[in-house]
Amino acid sequence: MTSFRAAGVLAVVLTAPSWWVATAHAEGFAQLGAVPVVTSPTCAGSVGAEAQVTPVQVADRVENGVRVAIHYDAGSYDGSCALTVTADWTNLDTGASGSGDITAVSTIDGHYGFIGYANTTFETGSGTVVVTLSSHPGAELRITA
Repeated sequence: MTSFRAAGVLAVVLTAPSWWVATAHAEGFAQLGAVPVVTSPTCAGSVGAEAQVTPVQVADRVENGVRVAIHYDAGSYDGSCALTVTADWTNLDTGASGSGDITAVSTIDGHYGFIGYANTTFETGSGTVVVTLSSHPGAELRITA
C-alpha cells in the first residue's frame, strides 16, 4: 500500500509543473507601435502597423491570408502628405514569400488631425508568417495563418 502511495505522489510531483506552464497558441494578430517618419521636407509624423489573419478568395476557394495595414499620422502637413511602405512576407512553414507596397495619404480630420490609413492583403497560405515593413527596420510582425 505504501509503494502505491509513493508512486501516486511521484506521479503528481512529476506532472504538477505542467499545470502552471502556459499553453503555446497561435497568434492571429500582431502590431508594431508608431515610429517617426519624414516623407518630404514639409511632411513628417509617425506610422504604426498591424497584421492579422484574413480569408483570401482565390478562384473558387478561400485560402488563408494576411492583411497588413499602416496608420499614418502626419504631424506636419502641407496638404498632400503620402507615405509608401514596402511590406515583405515569408511563410516559414512553406517557404512562400512576396511583397507589396502600401500607400497611405493623410487627410485632414477635424478631430484626429492629419491621418491616413491603408492596407493590403497577401495570399500567404497556412503557417507561421513573418512580415517586415520598410518603415520599421529590424522589427517584424509574426502571426500564424
